[in-house]
Amino acid sequence: MTKLQILVISLAAVLFLSLYFGFDTTSNKEKQDQENRVDAGISIDPQPLISAAKKELSSFDLNDLTALENQLEHAEGPDRLNVLEKLSGKWYRLNQPFLAGHYAELRASEDASGEAWSIAATTYSAAVADSREMISNGALNKAISAFENAISLQPENVQHRLNLALVYAERPPKDNPMKGIQMLLSLNEKYPDDVLVLNTLGRLAIKTGQWDRAQERLEKADSIEPNNKVTVCLLSEVYAQQQDSRASATKNKCELLTLKE
Repeated sequence: MTKLQILVISLAAVLFLSLYFGFDTTSNKEKQDQENRVDAGISIDPQPLISAAKKELSSFDLNDLTALENQLEHAEGPDRLNVLEKLSGKWYRLNQPFLAGHYAELRASEDASGEAWSIAATTYSAAVADSREMISNGALNKAISAFENAISLQPENVQHRLNLALVYAERPPKDNPMKGIQMLLSLNEKYPDDVLVLNTLGRLAIKTGQWDRAQERLEKADSIEPNNKVTVCLLSEVYAQQQDSRASATKNKCELLTLKE
């Protein structure tokens, strides 16, 4: 046997032993991708969360969930969508928005409508405030993905795009902290007379103490839709802060519109 053959066999043996005894052959990039997926919540398995949450439930709620899960096993078509919706609603009422989002997502994947994906996204958004970082990040990632699905199915629906922008505004990406605001401003350019967009920008301006900017946008919204409760009530807050003479009348109108709901 030549020296070259001996060397090749030796290297092969080392490689075999490395694999056999579990040496990590995953590249650094693959490791980082795996870590990113976990951090983003992509790899979260809902089943352990469901099992853990069930341990804290009353017998009534547990029986209710078990009955729905049994129905789901045999349901098909519209009946299955209905059961998934009930499971989502049940978990939401139990203050488990991530699990509610899971079932809303399952429903959306089968229903394949923009509205269903928007509901799933909104449900996941409620879990972003979870104190558990992995759940919070997972909910954020799921909400963004679901809103993007809704937009792809209903590209002209302003509400979907607005909600996605708000998610980014509330939890801006580290590499692009202005992404949400930029998306909102872009929507305002494309839909300058959309009351929903104007109200959202007005609310954000109030939140950041930009009272003049808030007044400008909300007064424009009010001129387009004078009896929009959100607009009127936000304007009431702005006028009170600005000590505007219209504050009292606007507050009364806000209360009246609220009573009519």
